[in-house]
Amino acid sequence: MAIQTTVDKVLVGRLKPGGDLANEVNRLLAEHKVRFGMVSIIGALERATLGAYSFSEAQYHTFELDEEVEILHCTGNISVMADGSTFAHLHTTVSGHSGQALGGHVFEGCVVKVAECIVQAFAGEPPVREEDPQTGLKLWKPED
Repeated sequence: MAIQTTVDKVLVGRLKPGGDLANEVNRLLAEHKVRFGMVSIIGALERATLGAYSFSEAQYHTFELDEEVEILHCTGNISVMADGSTFAHLHTTVSGHSGQALGGHVFEGCVVKVAECIVQAFAGEPPVREEDPQTGLKLWKPED
């Protein structure tokens, strides 16, 4: 599956301090009616919950960072789930005071300290995330 599109609009803003990162991104998307696009975020988190998917176990494993960390880069794509709800799929790389970088899928529990966000909203119909029988993940349809 490949969709050719153009940028419809660009949103530039700061996310609410103390809010959950994913929830704040989804609030911004709902407020501006964005259902298709990409997001980029830099800033800092008060604490973080990140994870990685184990394909052999078909489940996510999460870990928590109970300290302030810099968001070195957070990126994601915006599309819709099979039920029609908008979904921002976010991954981030963060670093603590030691400079060691860690990263993974963004889970609830990433508390915003400061976060500057840029959303590129794309024109047209968004791809739909559906259950992939091989991985158990909700993914876009693959190219034939």
